[in-house]
Amino acid sequence: MKKRLALFVLEVLAVMSLLGCGAQKYKVNADGGFELYRKSYAAGEEVKVYFKYIATDTDYTFYCENEDVKIKTDYDNAHGYVITFTMPDHDVTLGVKSRNTMTIDYDANPAPPASGPEPVPADNGSGIWKCPECGKMNAMLYCAECGRKKPGLD
Repeated sequence: MKKRLALFVLEVLAVMSLLGCGAQKYKVNADGGFELYRKSYAAGEEVKVYFKYIATDTDYTFYCENEDVKIKTDYDNAHGYVITFTMPDHDVTLGVKSRNTMTIDYDANPAPPASGPEPVPADNGSGIWKCPECGKMNAMLYCAECGRKKPGLD
């Protein structure tokens, strides 16, 4: 009976040491979109932090303000970014920097040729007419550019 009790106590102590139970806990400080399931860990425990607030056309850089902590960043579709590290024997502060990577594509909508669109006769049956005053192509009764009335309506 004493042997079994001693063995049980040793097993409980071993489990407690593996899980960090009874050990001093240190805080993980992470604001601005991080998701923590626990806020404190014992030294040596693996820490997982998630970052779900992800915008398109944005690059993220995750960092730790503590130089002795090496973080690893992965991505999975269920959680977003997954940041892992081993808890040191002090508090840890995580941060994120983001940068929009959207760029302008100047060739996406090229300007029309310098000669402009092909002229359309004033009365071609389509309802589109060229203003004799400013040269703008129109489909309404008045020119959208200068306000002149469509020829032939006077």
